[in-house]
Amino acid sequence: MYSNEHTLQDLLKQAFHRLDMDDTANEIDVKYAYRQVAGNLINQLTWSIQFKDGVLRLGIASPALRDELWMRREGLTKSINHTLGRNAVKKIVLFTRGDMSMSGKQ
Repeated sequence: MYSNEHTLQDLLKQAFHRLDMDDTANEIDVKYAYRQVAGNLINQLTWSIQFKDGVLRLGIASPALRDELWMRREGLTKSINHTLGRNAVKKIVLFTRGDMSMSGKQ
């Protein structure tokens, strides 16, 4: 029997692909995975999430939290990629509002 059932996620991915917006879909997936992995407190202190070309840039409100996440970035990367089911995040860059160039800790 033929089934024409698709999840909304599958349909959105197809639409993004057809519109040549795969990067946008990847960014949405990575942002969602980060929010899942980070937890409530860290989410509240994250003011910017950007993803492009394998680099996840996180704006963190607290320099102390930024430093803590910097020390845990490898584990955070693995957890996000595990949640995604693929190795999308290659590098995490952390910055605070006070970072002049917003290049942050790399």
